[in-house]
Amino acid sequence: MKLLEIKNLTVQYKTDLETVHAVSGVSLSLDRRQTLGIVGETGAGKTTTALSILRLLPKPVGQIVSGEILLDGENILNRREIDMQVIRGEKVSMIFQDPMTALNPIMTVGDQIRESLVLHNGQNRGKEALDRRVDEVLELVGIPASRKKEYPHQFSGGMKQRVVIAMALACEPELLIADEPTTALDVTIQAQVLALMGQLKEKLQMAMMMITHDLGIVAQTCDYVDVMYAGEIIEYCDVRTMFTARRHHPYTLGLFGSIPDLERRTERLTPIAGLMPDPSALPKGCKFSPRCPRCMDICRREAPPVYVTDGHSIRCFLFGEGGHHG
Repeated sequence: MKLLEIKNLTVQYKTDLETVHAVSGVSLSLDRRQTLGIVGETGAGKTTTALSILRLLPKPVGQIVSGEILLDGENILNRREIDMQVIRGEKVSMIFQDPMTALNPIMTVGDQIRESLVLHNGQNRGKEALDRRVDEVLELVGIPASRKKEYPHQFSGGMKQRVVIAMALACEPELLIADEPTTALDVTIQAQVLALMGQLKEKLQMAMMMITHDLGIVAQTCDYVDVMYAGEIIEYCDVRTMFTARRHHPYTLGLFGSIPDLERRTERLTPIAGLMPDPSALPKGCKFSPRCPRCMDICRREAPPVYVTDGHSIRCFLFGEGGHHG
C-alpha cells in the first residue's frame, strides 16, 4: 500500500470577485522512505497541493472541490478536524518556506518545539519526558540542547531553519513535506540544510515530499519528480530519467534552460518567455500554449492527454506517437 495517494485533486480559491483554479485534477503517489520532488514556478500549485494534504487551506476561500487524499489507504478528507491535529505531526509534518516567519519571536525555541509535541501527541507525556524529547530533537539537527532557552533572533538563518526542521520532526512523522526549505538561505547553508535533511530521512526512515523551483535540489535529494504548471502535473518520471531522457515537455526543457551550467560559460541563460497564466482566467487547451515555442493549432483548442512511455509520463501533443494514454 502506498503511504500517500492523491487522486484527481481539484482545489479552488473562491471570493466574491473571482474563482482561482489553483490545482486541477492532480494525481500523485508516494511510497514509504521515498522522496518525491514537485517542481515548478511560483503559482504552479505546489504549495496548495501540500496544504491540501494537511487540510490547512485558508478558510473560507480555499476549497477542495473534488478528489481524494489517501494516507495509509484512508481518505483523510473525511476525517474530523480533531483527528487531523493528530495526523499533523504524527503522520505528516511540514517545513514551511521561510523560517524567519515560521517561528514565534517571543517564545524560546525550546518552548516552540515543546508546544508542537503537546499539540500533536504530547498529552500522555510528563514534563521531564517532554524536556528530554526537546533536547533530543535539537541535538538531532545539530543544535546544542543548551540553546533551547534562546529566542529566534539569537539564531542565524541556517540555525533557524534547523529549529523549524526540529519542530517538524519532533513527533517522528512518516511523511515530511518540505516547502522550498532553502529559499531564504545562502548557497553554502543551503547545501548544509539539504545534507542534514537527507541524513535525517535515512535515520528516521521517512518519506519526503520536496517542493522546489530548483532542479538542482531535485537532482540532489529526490527519487521521483513531478513537474507542475498552472495547477496540473505535466511530466512525471524517476530522477535519473529526468536528467538523461531526450524527450521532455517543452516547459521542463525551459526549466533546464534556466539552470546555470559551469561547462558552458559562454552561453547565456535562456529564460522561459512570458508569465504563468492568470489562474482565474486560464487559457483554453494546453495551459502552456501561450508560452510554448513548439505550440501547434491543436494545443490552443484542446487539452492534451497524458502520454506514458516506460513510466515516463508527459502531458503534451508532441508525444502522441510512441507513447500510450495514461
